[in-house]
Amino acid sequence: MAKLVAPVVITANCLATGAVLYLGPARRWLGNFAGAQVYEDLSAATATAADVDDPGAVIGVELVAVKISGSGAEPRHYREAIRACGPGAYALPGETGDNRVSV
Repeated sequence: MAKLVAPVVITANCLATGAVLYLGPARRWLGNFAGAQVYEDLSAATATAADVDDPGAVIGVELVAVKISGSGAEPRHYREAIRACGPGAYALPGETGDNRVSV
């Protein structure tokens, strides 16, 4: 696994809905990547992630490497780019004809 380097954002999933969340300013969880607080200091980001890890509200709190461009922060890894854009456009059909799984 590659070593994590700054800048980073903090992400998690909502415990109630499973939605992807990003930690924004004032330590508020947001549903959009664009609002995520960018941390240039890895130690500060790690401490903040530990502090906001609330098992009653979110799961899977982790740091995600980003790159800064003219349009703001962008995920460095394709996995996070997929998470940031929301569920995929395709779904697998369920046994009853309904769509159950987004891919």
